[in-house]
This record gives sequence, structure tokens and C-alpha cells, in this order.
Amino acid sequence: MIDFQSGYILRPVNPAFIYFSLFCALLLNLLPIGNYGWVPDWLIICIVFWNIHQHRYVSVIWAFVLGLMMDVHNSDLLGLHAFSYSLVSYLAISWHRRIVALTVPSQALHLIPIFLMVSLFPILVHWLLSGDLYWWALTGATQALIEAMLWPIATRILLAPQRRPIDVDHNRPL
Repeated sequence: MIDFQSGYILRPVNPAFIYFSLFCALLLNLLPIGNYGWVPDWLIICIVFWNIHQHRYVSVIWAFVLGLMMDVHNSDLLGLHAFSYSLVSYLAISWHRRIVALTVPSQALHLIPIFLMVSLFPILVHWLLSGDLYWWALTGATQALIEAMLWPIATRILLAPQRRPIDVDHNRPL
């Protein structure tokens, strides 16, 4: 795979690193910070990233299982996060060719609708089921913007192991 911004040929990804990063993102989501609009959903950032870059390792099924874990953790309707995570995972996989060819800031702009879908879908479902719309819950749009702003940092961190040279030779041009 080629990093289009630098022209650097990336090393193959280690599947253990993918699953370790998903586990770390899950642990960040499980922190007792609260469900505020400024707290990003670390897991969806990681799921979308790996669906765009390595969709063979992280599929819709992984997103569904991790969404079920988030439903149990949040004591929410069972399947609410699971459905939204798997829907977003499907969209990220179907958009991956287009998004990879863009620069990282453009990728962040293209991913705002995906992050909005994840943050506003539970609000929509609660509104449809109960008839009450909590306007303060619409701060999920803020959460989606923060996740989009964190996209370049996530890209830098999650692609770092693939950018390492196998052996450093200062006389070799590549």
C-alpha cells in the first residue's frame, strides 16, 4: 500500500497491531468520563480507520460485535450502537477507494457525515421510540466535528508502525 501524501510505500500491517488498537480504543470508550458532547467516540474513529485502510481484517462483523459491547457498557438499547457501527463500517468500506486517494484533511471532511451518522443515530432512535427529543443530545454534532478533527492524529498514530523502514541504509535512495 502507498501513502499518497508522502509517496512512501507502507509495510504490511500486523494484524496484532490492528486488534490491539481496537482494544485500546474500546478501553478509552470504557473510561468513566461521561457521555458529553465533547468526548469523542474513540472506537468509531479506530473502526473507520481500519475499515478504510485494512478492511480485510476489520469487517462489519467486528464493528457489530464492538457495538454490542458499547451497548452493554452504556446500558442502552441492545443493538443500537451495533447497528450504527456496522452501518458506518459498511459505508467506510464502500468509500475506502475514494477516501484513501485524498489528503488527510480532505479525508476528515469526507468523514464528517459518517461520524454524524454514528453520533445522531441513537438520538433519532430514542426519539422514534419514546416521542421525546432531547435537544441537548444534539451535541453529537459537536462530537462528530471533534472526531473529524482527531482524524489526522489518528492517521498519524495508526500508520506509524507501517512507515518504519525495515533496515536503515543511508546510501540507499528508497
